[in-house]
Amino acid sequence: MIWTGKVSDLARRTETGFARGTATISGTGQNEGRSLTIDFQNEFLMAQDDLGNVLASTPDLITVLDAETGEPITTESLRYGFRVAVLGLPCDHRWRSDAGLALVGPRYFGYEIDYVPIEVRMQHGKAA
Repeated sequence: MIWTGKVSDLARRTETGFARGTATISGTGQNEGRSLTIDFQNEFLMAQDDLGNVLASTPDLITVLDAETGEPITTESLRYGFRVAVLGLPCDHRWRSDAGLALVGPRYFGYEIDYVPIEVRMQHGKAA
């Protein structure tokens, strides 16, 4: 788990046929007093804390769960006030190849960061 909190802001827009947006999650528990921003384009693409640390990025999976039920929450069903747990899960190794990253890596979506596998990020306890 990379974050727990409550959705405190949500901005959606449609661009070039895609549902894009940003969700801000105010931390609870060990994340109290902090915030996480998750960018999405139909899927969750990048999770970054308020200190600028990237906690997870595409092509690894960023999954948002209802904190009480454990049910997954999609980008379309995410709403203000939801209490959530955010997970980062490793993608299939094929997405980590040069060809895979060219198709779904952070730079493909306009993020000026290199891909770092979620397990490396988690070993460092924050962004690598």
